[in-house]
Amino acid sequence: MGCIPFGNTDGAFFNFDDISACRKLQNAVYPLDTFKTTKIPDLVLNERRILSIDIALMASKRHKNDASSIMINSAIPTNNNNYISNIIYLENFEGLLTNELALVTRKLFKQYKCTDLVIDAGGVGSGVFDLLVQDIVDPETGELLNALSCCNNKEMAERCKVDNAPKVIWAIKASSSFNTEICMLLRNGFQNRKINLLVSEFECEEILKDKVRNFKNTNPDEQVKYKMPYINTTLLVYELINLDHEINGTNIKIIEKTGARKDRYSSLAYNYWVQCQLERENLRVKKSKFDMNDYAKQLNLLNKRPNMY
Repeated sequence: MGCIPFGNTDGAFFNFDDISACRKLQNAVYPLDTFKTTKIPDLVLNERRILSIDIALMASKRHKNDASSIMINSAIPTNNNNYISNIIYLENFEGLLTNELALVTRKLFKQYKCTDLVIDAGGVGSGVFDLLVQDIVDPETGELLNALSCCNNKEMAERCKVDNAPKVIWAIKASSSFNTEICMLLRNGFQNRKINLLVSEFECEEILKDKVRNFKNTNPDEQVKYKMPYINTTLLVYELINLDHEINGTNIKIIEKTGARKDRYSSLAYNYWVQCQLERENLRVKKSKFDMNDYAKQLNLLNKRPNMY
């Protein structure tokens, strides 16, 4: 990072202080191919575990700014039908073929007990989407990974030809208005402390010393593997605060600087957008359960109570 300190830059859309205040999580979830003994936490009551992916299939050798970014959000419900995001898993993949990326995504979705999958289904993402709505066989283990279907777009759902496939995929078709919505929601999420990120790779050392046996004496390469989720979180923060933006009428366009990335931003923004949709669904369900007859009974009981004043 050239020994350049963190901080806000001119034209930045996201505020460093807002994001830094959200770095509270101590425990990361690790890739199973790195740590075979990783224990995947069970879902708590009404938790939504959202896997998001921003897709790039061609690694950019010139600018090194094109990668597929996968994140997992353990969205925990609150008492007011909202959720708190907990970004527990972050990983980037470069240069994967379409079928390889689809297999990685589908395996992660099952292994980490995810409930929702959000994917950029436009452009190169359409090929990955089409593979996810089919049964996939893991060539290494022979395991059958059943097809998934789309829950938010009827036309995309019709591309799934497997009967009774779970409707868990949120297909993103980006537009100017949608891009404006997701960046505003994400910024508000940080400002309102509704998003929790992992602590820094420096803070995590003390945590890992307590949790990993003989961590201090393990070789540096092994220590870096344990630190990678925290390092990836720092890279996410660095990416967010270095994004520029342009305002065109009522729309906001997020722009990465030359040689910089925005794949982690996009994956997080898609993920948080799905969480906001789930909150809206909860609100609609709450309103639909309103019973006028029950309300009238409660009101009648209140009116019959003796005056206490």
